Amino acid sequence: MTINFFEHQDTVAQNLITFIRLKGYSKLSLSKLTGISRPTIDQILKCESPNQTTYNAQITKINEVFGLREDFFLTAQPVAFSPALPFYAFSDHGSGSERSPQARELLEGLDNVLDIYSMYLK
Repeated sequence: MTINFFEHQDTVAQNLITFIRLKGYSKLSLSKLTGISRPTIDQILKCESPNQTTYNAQITKINEVFGLREDFFLTAQPVAFSPALPFYAFSDHGSGSERSPQARELLEGLDNVLDIYSMYLK
C-alpha cells in the first residue's frame, strides 16, 4: 500500500506533533534520530513542504525509524508510550570550540526546552 501523505499534510502534521509531545522529543532530537534536517522537520510541521515525492519519502522514513504502521500519522489514536530516553545533540550554530562543556550542555538543554515550548505555543 502506498499512501500519498502530501494530500494529508494537515492531518500528518497534527498527528506528528502529538507523537513528538507524547515521546518527549524536540524537533532537534527528531531530526537527529531520523536523519531529516531540522528545517525540513519545521516545514513538515507547518505544512509547507514544497515537493510531494520528498515529503512522502520523509514521512515514510519517520514511520520506518520508529517502527510505525504506514498510515500511523493519518489517524488520530490514543497511544501509550514509554518515556523517551534522553537524547542530547549539540547545536551546529556558532563555534562550539570556544564554549566550555558546561556552557554547551546548558545551551543544548535550553534549545530543547525552546523547541518543546514552541510546539505547545499554538
